Amino acid sequence: MTDKPLVLIAEDDAGVRMTLEFVLADEGFEVLSAEDGEQALNLALERSPDAILLDGRMPKLTGKQVLTALRALRATAETPVFVLSGMDPAFENAGGADAEWPGAHFIGKPFDPDELVEGIRRVLDAQR
Repeated sequence: MTDKPLVLIAEDDAGVRMTLEFVLADEGFEVLSAEDGEQALNLALERSPDAILLDGRMPKLTGKQVLTALRALRATAETPVFVLSGMDPAFENAGGADAEWPGAHFIGKPFDPDELVEGIRRVLDAQR
């Protein structure tokens, strides 16, 4: 990890993507952005980000397809992935999310910028 952790944002909604870019850059992260799943997977393989924020529903490849591909590759199998989700928290807390999204951390939509940054930092710090 460099001094500035590299975070890949994969989000097809331009407004949400720009908000995430601003929040993370303002908090000292280096940011890469993708507007669809295919672009996200390619950037993840090319740049090896320290963490990935992944929208569940994107064009070309869904968030779940991207996560499955990332987990299958040695280079990205352990990369922390945060899924931006409007999913019911009760489903996530009951373990249903783990079965469908192995190893992913969930960030609810709409998200609190401070909680988002804190969650990413906590996971990255635990990996050090």
